Amino acid sequence: MASAWPTTPGQPSSATSVLGSPQTSTNPRKRKKSNGVDEGSDDGDQPGSGSKGRNQGVKRACNECRQQKLRCDVATEPQFKPCSRCTKHKLSCAIDPGFKRQEKRQQYAELERELAALRAENAELKAGFPQGLTPVMAPNRPPIMPYPQNVSAGATYGASNEAAASRSLLDLASGFDSSLIASARAPSANTLAKVTLQDDQIGELFDIFFAHYHPYLPLLSPDTPPAGYFDLSPLLYWTIITVASRRYEPRRALLSELKPPLHELLWDTVGSVPQTYHAVKALCLLCAWPLPTSSTSLDPSMIICGTMVQSAMQFGLHRPSHAQDFSRIKLELREEDIKDRMNTWVAVNICAQNVSTGYGMPQISRWNWFTHGQHLDRISPLLKTRCLIERFVDKVTRTLYTMQRDLNLAADETARALTIDMFSREYEELESSIKQSNPLPIDYLYLHAAALHLRLTAFFDSPSVPTYRADLSALWVAATTLLKTFLALPSSTDVKNSNAPRSLSEPPASPCATSHIMQLVLAAGFTLMKLLNSFFAAQVDTVSGRTIFLQTVTALRNISVVQNDLPQRLAEVLAQLWQASGAGGQRLFDENGTKRDVDDSLQIKVRCRMSMSLVYDSIWRWKERFGAVRNLDRMVEHPTQPDDPPPSNGHDPLSTVVDHLPIASSVAEAELGLAGWDDSFGANAPFDSLGWALDGFLEMPMGNEQSFM
Repeated sequence: MASAWPTTPGQPSSATSVLGSPQTSTNPRKRKKSNGVDEGSDDGDQPGSGSKGRNQGVKRACNECRQQKLRCDVATEPQFKPCSRCTKHKLSCAIDPGFKRQEKRQQYAELERELAALRAENAELKAGFPQGLTPVMAPNRPPIMPYPQNVSAGATYGASNEAAASRSLLDLASGFDSSLIASARAPSANTLAKVTLQDDQIGELFDIFFAHYHPYLPLLSPDTPPAGYFDLSPLLYWTIITVASRRYEPRRALLSELKPPLHELLWDTVGSVPQTYHAVKALCLLCAWPLPTSSTSLDPSMIICGTMVQSAMQFGLHRPSHAQDFSRIKLELREEDIKDRMNTWVAVNICAQNVSTGYGMPQISRWNWFTHGQHLDRISPLLKTRCLIERFVDKVTRTLYTMQRDLNLAADETARALTIDMFSREYEELESSIKQSNPLPIDYLYLHAAALHLRLTAFFDSPSVPTYRADLSALWVAATTLLKTFLALPSSTDVKNSNAPRSLSEPPASPCATSHIMQLVLAAGFTLMKLLNSFFAAQVDTVSGRTIFLQTVTALRNISVVQNDLPQRLAEVLAQLWQASGAGGQRLFDENGTKRDVDDSLQIKVRCRMSMSLVYDSIWRWKERFGAVRNLDRMVEHPTQPDDPPPSNGHDPLSTVVDHLPIASSVAEAELGLAGWDDSFGANAPFDSLGWALDGFLEMPMGNEQSFM
């Protein structure tokens, strides 16, 4: 048989070109051989092209292997046997004489044409359906492609059409078209990532949110159906569900399931422009009820808070009646739209103030003109009281907790005393005006939290100040009042009626409290612990104070929503410090039967964290005292009992606590415990993201280290 390659005078035949020596070959294209398999040529098989030294015909690679330039072991004789690669990946193994490898650019161009055709066909199908009905495609079913004109409908796809179709599906599945993949990942009203909820579950979760959580931040409207919130903002919709799932008994793991996809949806929404201002409402909820975490180094509340304020101003919420100045399109706002924007801006400032106060950071709230004076009449009555309280907190923070100098002089102490007295009278006026407006129990809770924020300045006073004991007495009253109000909250379903008794079948409202309330209750607990284990204990009812303290530890543990989260860990720290300090068993009188003199045992080292400096200072002391047993995870699993009686044999009370805690059995285990400390607390201890405050310029005499709390 004649050779399939054309020959010219002086040029060897095809057999010579393939098998001849390189010195005699003039054809630049050589056939590469490996175990008798032809891998790199696009030529067709020619039965007569073999040389005398070849024992068998030249083998061809299948279409899939040729496309990828891979070795192929397909067998065609005595019968066709698919190659191992196609068998492994379940590909169609075929040898097409006319097959040509397709470059990626051509492939992408073909995919774009196919995508345009599919979109046009989809638009035609939607146009043919009645209004409200849309065709639903199977999620994993490939689109049906029309047959080429030169191939009959009953024939099999051949040549490059079959290979191109299979490759296009693979590319689409691997994320070639980002818009299609993004649309597939977009949340729906029933599905967020891998979490799917039924309509009745969603309705139940919305009812839980408005009954138990909404009274703490009355920003949303209970009359709006769940579908309406999804239309406003998918992030807001799923944030409401996530907050309500914190204590959803029918599906206890729902919060853990929703946390990763909601976190992803949050930052996807924040990073996408443009948005709707309703997404800012979702950020408010996440500031009030952040996703649970075991370490403040993993808590993005401050970041979310800053994003919330800046996003609100970008939408012009700080000028709700002049929204047109911040929009590219023409806006025609109704009166209810203006009120909604105004209430959203008030909620943004309330949440920003709460986050700043609870974390001991400079405030980023912006109380603009419309939240003062006559404009308060346009704010929702449910938010008006909260607005007045947080504005008072803002003034206290800016006046008393903004340190102008590192060291306080005698003149500063005198000015501080006068300023505190002025704020005390202003607080009494605020309390009197709020009582006349028929407030809710939760309003009283925030009002008493503001009083504690003011009175915690007593820990910054010098013991030599004449008003030192009076300031400590006012601090004791503020702390106990807040804790009693918190522990006596009625059922969340009855918060609208302050006189309604709590039903025994319904849980109290306190476990549903915001993160800000948890932080202030924690500060009140540390306040009681310090005062009951100091010279000041002789002036108060220690039995009542001890009872309130034990109830506070239990309440903090009840706020916990997942194992080993911050409320549970901090409650354990509070309980251990209570035992280590003597469990309220300090001597109230000296040997002569007189009251103990004022000393400096109540002074704190951490002084740059506003009113929360006490909390940071106490945790640092806990870190120093419990340096030998730092694995807090195991301590949480076996909680310390704060009501255990203190030892009476004269030994160090710390030894009793250590006996109940797991001790490292080896040096390696001790180092492992230290590593666990560094991961969870280390440079970012609970409420300690500014460790530079302990660099030494705030050192002061600590007095008797035996009564360190």
